[in-house]
Amino acid sequence: MKTTFTHLLAALVGMAAGSPWGTGLDENERPAVAAVAGYRPVAADGPGGKARPVSGKAGPDAQDLLDRGERKAAWLASFGEAGGWEVRAGMMVGWDEAQALLEAVEPEQRGLAAMELAVGLLHESPQAAMAMAGFAGDAAAVGDAQRAVSVAWAQLDPRAAAEWMISGKVGSGCLAAVVGAWAGSDLHAVSVWMAGQGAAVSDEARLALIEPLLEVEPDSARGWAASLADAGIRRLTLERIDAGF
Repeated sequence: MKTTFTHLLAALVGMAAGSPWGTGLDENERPAVAAVAGYRPVAADGPGGKARPVSGKAGPDAQDLLDRGERKAAWLASFGEAGGWEVRAGMMVGWDEAQALLEAVEPEQRGLAAMELAVGLLHESPQAAMAMAGFAGDAAAVGDAQRAVSVAWAQLDPRAAAEWMISGKVGSGCLAAVVGAWAGSDLHAVSVWMAGQGAAVSDEARLALIEPLLEVEPDSARGWAASLADAGIRRLTLERIDAGF
């Protein structure tokens, strides 16, 4: 799953890189999320922005040129094929088609399918992506899908992703995922941003910054460890730092 997920993010982030969605949220551009096979997203927010049609238009892959029925058949068949993630990652679909695909997938494939579709929906909006992640299944599957979207979004626009995550619309693990991804590309920028958020930054997100800081700025890492709100985690983390982690 991790290997597939790594390839998936690389493919889909590249596809979404030219997307027109912005960094802000407009409360008037959030239509209600339709029910999908009895599942409901865990968050109240529906997909934001305006869906753009993709069927029949030139896209990053030949699969975009197939009609909807042909793409559905190819998408479902890909779950039984080696490297099938490449077929699915090559399909840029809109919200309505994503729902139809998720309805057709086998129950045991729902978590992975929802995760892939959610990351792919970044071409519509981050809100749409998070709404689709809510259809992944149980709480653990939803959390995995939301973190996948968080990482993919952070690779496109980490500051916008972090500012949305810190608003509390999703679990703290999503902000931690964004921080980890952002630290990989601009450790200074994410450190400065987090410092400006004060107590709003969760311990989980602080811990995500500490490990990469240890390699280049151990004193800063120790300072972040000392700021952890949970006394037990703070003590353990400081002890591990002092012991050489």
